[in-house]
Amino acid sequence: MATRTDGQRQITLDIAAQFDDRPEGLPPLVAHLFSRSGTLLGLQGLDKEGRARLPVSIGAEPQALRVVVAPEMGKEIDIGEVLRRGGIEQHVALRPGVEKLPPVLFKIDTAAMRFWLGSFCVVRGTLLKQVVSGGITLRLPVCNAAIDIYEVDPWPILLPHLPELEIDRIRDIIDGPWPPIDLPIPPRPGPGFDPSPIRTRAAMLPSPGAIAAFNPQPDPPRLAEAMPTMLKLAARAPRAVLERALVSHLDLVRPMLCWLFPRLVTKQKITTVMTDECGHFRTLIWKSRLNPDQPDLYFVARQRIWPGFWATILQPLPVACHTYWNYACGTEVTLVTTHPLAHACPPCPPVVAPNNWVLFMAIGNTSVWRIHGANDATAIGSGGLDPVKRGLLDGTRPWGGALRPRLEFDASLRSSLGVRFYRVRYKRPTEPESAWRPSTEAVSRHYTQEIGGDLVLQQYPLGPQTVGATAHLYEIPPALPPVGQWSIPNAVLDTQNAVIPTNAVAPGVGFDAAGAPEGPDQGGLWQISVELFNAAGVQVDPEALGIRWRVPADDDLSGTIATRDAATLGLVDAAANRMVLTVRVDNNPTLARIGAPTLDGAPAGTACGVLAYDGTTGTVATPFQAVQRNGYAAYSFSVLRGAGPAVLGAAGTAATSIAGPLPVPNGTASALLGSCGIAGFSENLYVKHLATDGWSDQSQLDRSDVRAFVLAPEAMVS
Repeated sequence: MATRTDGQRQITLDIAAQFDDRPEGLPPLVAHLFSRSGTLLGLQGLDKEGRARLPVSIGAEPQALRVVVAPEMGKEIDIGEVLRRGGIEQHVALRPGVEKLPPVLFKIDTAAMRFWLGSFCVVRGTLLKQVVSGGITLRLPVCNAAIDIYEVDPWPILLPHLPELEIDRIRDIIDGPWPPIDLPIPPRPGPGFDPSPIRTRAAMLPSPGAIAAFNPQPDPPRLAEAMPTMLKLAARAPRAVLERALVSHLDLVRPMLCWLFPRLVTKQKITTVMTDECGHFRTLIWKSRLNPDQPDLYFVARQRIWPGFWATILQPLPVACHTYWNYACGTEVTLVTTHPLAHACPPCPPVVAPNNWVLFMAIGNTSVWRIHGANDATAIGSGGLDPVKRGLLDGTRPWGGALRPRLEFDASLRSSLGVRFYRVRYKRPTEPESAWRPSTEAVSRHYTQEIGGDLVLQQYPLGPQTVGATAHLYEIPPALPPVGQWSIPNAVLDTQNAVIPTNAVAPGVGFDAAGAPEGPDQGGLWQISVELFNAAGVQVDPEALGIRWRVPADDDLSGTIATRDAATLGLVDAAANRMVLTVRVDNNPTLARIGAPTLDGAPAGTACGVLAYDGTTGTVATPFQAVQRNGYAAYSFSVLRGAGPAVLGAAGTAATSIAGPLPVPNGTASALLGSCGIAGFSENLYVKHLATDGWSDQSQLDRSDVRAFVLAPEAMVS
């Protein structure tokens, strides 16, 4: 019966679904009513008999309605997504004078039901921001970002739409060799990337391996080496045969297709999922009816920067070269952005350790495992410990500058064991117990919170602070900030747990004019201790509380971190309730000095710097001195003729004294002159210190020297 509502008549549209054989596990079905333009007008679930009734409003103008039966979707309903999930559609004409609409009958066959069963796919991944700090590349999680997931139409659907001209280009490439091709070559994606392609005339198509580097999938084999005979034959066959051959070898030709036709692909947004505090995301998607086997997925990342403003922080282009073709459901997708506006969060790698652990993970960004004496191969009692190498990074490099220990704590210390604070101190092994020096520099963490609609960066100070009768304590960072989420505006400062100024307590000693050290060496072995305290500032006994001291089991700090028992490695002082790590410090600068060059033992004139030769068989010697008092330096020396290449050179480990043996590069005057009769030369020496603070090399300890001379015939000089 028709009714009137606000000047409009309303009638009922009956919908019925007939099933060949309704299987077990079929998801709930819903009848959707859309306008011709795709606006949702109403929906109702089908009952057990497959029936539904939808109210329809009749206005003064005729309407074209679309009725779609599809599996239940949820709250956000889009006609494109309904059809992508295999929705079955019928059209209904609605005219002003109609009093009753005939029932809309859907016949649901076995093929449609087979698609509706088991068509979900798990998509999971991690969004990271790549930053460079101190010359070291880090990948930090991006939390609270929106990941827009798109499904890209598969190539079997796209190929038939290519014009004949483009098919001919594919034939030429398959038939080889790779020709010059006029094709759009977009610049490498990045911040501010203009998606409009740049037309490059006669641009030489690079090798397939280079093209595949933009594909997030594993690289396919090189085209020239793996081109099957069938595909080569198909290049000269009718189009239908070529298309079938291309589809059969998509893994091989997909990199070529993505660059030849970067704008051909079409995509449809299917869902949005948010990343968690560790940058992880996980969701379920429905496989498209166009590609029910394996979906082809493309990802875009957005993050809220200011109130009401979302910045796109990841959108790699062209789409076809950054699509995860044939995505294997459930596998991990790693998305990496370098966008300057992306907010990174603290890394949260899972730690494999017994309950109640404290992990001395790194100094700076360098794993403790790499320190000689702190791993299985070089621990005390292992037989691999070399006293000369103890405390060196990789057994070769000392430490210098400000050392920033990085500690991780099991959440149970704060929540269950009442352990609230820690203290970091340092001294030489030969010094008495009273010589321990505490870390006194401020350490904090940062977090972001929303205040009045603005995202505000706040500081959470850890210390040092005095608790009870104990000074210089730092708070163990809580798992979550008071509000909002943790953030890392500075990768160096926001991951440190203490600061040890070795350049203050063990300063380097330079050289006097004669090249002798100006004082005693203040470097050598230093100990770093970590102790734990309760909320009252009283030191606790970790063993009595079941707390285990741990160190990493390898040098990789980016993924799951396996750990070793620090006690079995000799790094725990149980009597004093602390862990002790030993490092070797050396802040002594290097010395770089170039001596006067000689020709058959005679030096160049000091005024003009000319070596006069009376024959080109004489020997030119170029002595130099590269010194680091403990040998923790490497030198490179070269002699350049004019602006040309080096004609003499040497490289090696610096000597430990100015009298130390170093090779003297020499060569005949003829070899140095080459085709020149007169030539000017520059001598260049660089001595690089091997010390590191865990983040970067201590380049302030490097030294260099430059000297010039001229080789000229004796007749011209005299």
